[in-house]
Amino acid sequence: MRGVSQRALGAMLGLTKKNGSVRINRYEQQSSKADMETAFRLADAMQIPAAFLFANDDRLAKIILFFSELTEEEKEEFMRQSKQWLARKAK
Repeated sequence: MRGVSQRALGAMLGLTKKNGSVRINRYEQQSSKADMETAFRLADAMQIPAAFLFANDDRLAKIILFFSELTEEEKEEFMRQSKQWLARKAK
């Protein structure tokens, strides 16, 4: 996603070259789970919101990433329009 190799991402977390690549691969393949501290460190290293890593739907993950890249003013507008849309949908 960010163009960083598994080895480089592992190094950002303080893991050895050998261990880092294997551990990141296991997280990606979901054969191992990162603890909360590691998840937050991964998110920080990739410059993404930690919530992105926990999204259980690809669409939600994209919205989280999109929202995080907005300015504060744009976030307020997004929220205002979302509330209006939900209100119309509820009718």
